[in-house]
Amino acid sequence: MRTALLFGRSQVELTAVGERSEEGVAVALSRGGAPKPYAHTDPNEDAVLAAFGARGALVAVADGHWGVRAAEIAIEVVRDHAADLVEGPERSGDRWYQDVLHLLVAANDAILKAHTEEQRSRTTFALALARSAEKLLVATSIGDSHLFVATPDATSEILQRPRKITVLGHERWTPSQTERMARFDVRPLGAFDVLVAASDGLSEKGIGVTDPLAVVGGIVTAARGAARGERAQRVARDVVDAALAAHQANRAGDNASAAVAWLEEP
Repeated sequence: MRTALLFGRSQVELTAVGERSEEGVAVALSRGGAPKPYAHTDPNEDAVLAAFGARGALVAVADGHWGVRAAEIAIEVVRDHAADLVEGPERSGDRWYQDVLHLLVAANDAILKAHTEEQRSRTTFALALARSAEKLLVATSIGDSHLFVATPDATSEILQRPRKITVLGHERWTPSQTERMARFDVRPLGAFDVLVAASDGLSEKGIGVTDPLAVVGGIVTAARGAARGERAQRVARDVVDAALAAHQANRAGDNASAAVAWLEEP
């Protein structure tokens, strides 16, 4: 299994971009291209992970609120289950739905357990898992981060932002409550060969780009012309760079992060 992971606490300088990559997966993360125009606890509250294994690949992004710790814990829970997610035995779509559902419950419980009088952070969360073994796409999202999937012909966004935003770490959820609060998608993998997760620093109104789907679609299309083995890294960096450029143009910033899995690499 190959993984790439970054926590926001490692990137706290404005306009600087941290990157990690392995064959087929990459992450990039930045504090932002300009100061945040709103009150916040930590300079950079995002966390990102991408993983590639023998039976699949995943991307995940968490965007913390009132501190970075909740985002870190959510990504740590995914990291701890990554081997099963991308290399574990085959199972049905219904079984994968249940496994991802209980992953959210575990992440929420872990965040609540870590709360103290001084630290009660929450986080949005999004994950997309491509299981090549079963040719399934399994995804979940809580909050306003983005999940994009691409074929050689087009890029689309799944589990788009709802009207009401919920977060992990606000209150304890049973599995049935989690089903009502989160969004899920289980579908045939089809021709999807690229997964992209991005925090809302890419798209926040008055801060990010005006059309995130068009921006990400253009970046993925351009990366198809890059050398094999470099495409995932190029997409992750270019998505974050696009967010930073928008922050600078709008003179208002936000944390920006992206995780990418390119399924045909290496």
